[in-house]
Amino acid sequence: MFNSKVPPRPRLPVTKPLPARPIARVLEAESGLSDWMSRHRQEVALTRLVRKHLPRPIAERVHVSDSRNGVLELAATAGAIAATLRQRAPNLRASLLRDGVDFTEVRIRVQVAARPEMITKNVVRQWDSASAKPLFDLADRLSESPLKGALARWSRRARGR
Repeated sequence: MFNSKVPPRPRLPVTKPLPARPIARVLEAESGLSDWMSRHRQEVALTRLVRKHLPRPIAERVHVSDSRNGVLELAATAGAIAATLRQRAPNLRASLLRDGVDFTEVRIRVQVAARPEMITKNVVRQWDSASAKPLFDLADRLSESPLKGALARWSRRARGR
């Protein structure tokens, strides 16, 4: 005979899911990543400070790539920017010293970024007499003027007459 009573299932303890932690706290908890995050914050702050002492067209194309052991390493996006920075390095170092940041050396490197998008060529569309017909009709409606004469000559050449 079939027993219709099913034994009760054992109850598992109910556990609440761990509260979600912000990603910043997770990254700070990892020792290697926290060191990197600290270095990154310091370089961003130094980049702002360096840019404050440079002309805007140059400043926009420069960032701090390293600042350890008393050496400030700047990365420029083009050789011309790097050459200008090399000329301004003594003044920049003096300006940073006045702001309380002392470096024994300033190195400048060129770090050209790859272009993310490809440059597409614009294909010049040649007009044939059919696509230029609205302009030719306009020439017929214009009063006598240099524009009407130029359109009439173009119309004759386009139509091969």
